Amino acid sequence: MFLIRLWHYLKGYVIIIVTGNSVERFINICTRRQILLWDVERITPGSVRMKISINGFKKARTAARKSRCRVRIQSKKGLPYILAVYKKRKGFVAGILVFAILVYLMTSIIWAIDIQGNSIVDTGVIIEQLNDMGIYRGTIKRRVNPKLVADTLMLKNSELSWVGVEVKGTRLIISVREGVEPPVVVPVDKPCHIIAKRDGIVVSVTAKNGLALVKQGDTIIKGQVLISGIIESVRPEFGAKKVHAIGEVMARTWYEVKKEVPKKETVRKRTGNEWNKTSVYFLDFKIPLPSGKNPFTLYETIIFDKAPVIGKKFRLPFGVTIHRFFELYEEERMLDHDQATELARNSAETELRNMIPEGAKVVDKQIQLIKEKDAEYLIVTAECVEDIAIEQEIGGD
Repeated sequence: MFLIRLWHYLKGYVIIIVTGNSVERFINICTRRQILLWDVERITPGSVRMKISINGFKKARTAARKSRCRVRIQSKKGLPYILAVYKKRKGFVAGILVFAILVYLMTSIIWAIDIQGNSIVDTGVIIEQLNDMGIYRGTIKRRVNPKLVADTLMLKNSELSWVGVEVKGTRLIISVREGVEPPVVVPVDKPCHIIAKRDGIVVSVTAKNGLALVKQGDTIIKGQVLISGIIESVRPEFGAKKVHAIGEVMARTWYEVKKEVPKKETVRKRTGNEWNKTSVYFLDFKIPLPSGKNPFTLYETIIFDKAPVIGKKFRLPFGVTIHRFFELYEEERMLDHDQATELARNSAETELRNMIPEGAKVVDKQIQLIKEKDAEYLIVTAECVEDIAIEQEIGGD
């Protein structure tokens, strides 16, 4: 049904109203002459509305004359009539085509590059590496291979533990996750020991290659050899064999943060005064508008980036950037004991989370308050279970 209606629309048709005493004869004559009529609908006892193709309408004049019926066009439908209207407006049609081409081109190009999640690796460094790959603002989207870009950035930045690349509309979004510095890996063809990267108590030992020197329950210190890469022969005359030790040593470890419980804190509040600095941009070219000098000495800034957007995703490469400066003043407020303890605890737990390595499982956490002279301190201790095994080349430091 849909295909038939689409065909009629593409070929064009008219809606006609046939009036007279012999409307049925008009329909019969059209049927005999193979003139297609559809959606026939009686309006009054002497009139019927129906649809007929353009060619059929031309042939139906004879049927109207023979049946002595009057045929009136109610409306014209379909693509041919639409094209006929715009044929007289060639400039308008050309403008629409040019606009459509421009929109297509504009939405096929990357106009913004967003770097998210980095704090150690500078944004400028990542942008420069993208430029080395031939990726700039203005690059055609289909030339960007997200997997290749992610792999290249991972190879060039050892500080990154994960890179995600996504083309969203006209934006290239680079999401990164920074990890701790990876341990030095000894080549597999070189003999090495497995040593402890920190103090702890052994939970389990799995020695896949080499000789385990510790067992469950042993207390170990940082740098201690856990799995030896030197295996003594049962026959002394054969000497010792050096291997590349491989294994896992899970241990209980502890991390501790100590924070003074403050009696007061300094808070910053807005005065209500603000100052705006505005600039217009196209791609990487920015033109600051006259706005004078920032009158505030203590302030916070919020940046608003306003650019035209087509639909929900396609952002055009020009717009306005507004730096809004809010004047601040500092105010000291006294804290009661509960407030002070909560503040110290939040600060300590934030620092503790940054200390605990990825992959370590926190199994217990202890919080205690102690007094030293005139000050009070909050200590947060986390007990973890983690793999403390790292490789050390035999003969290395």
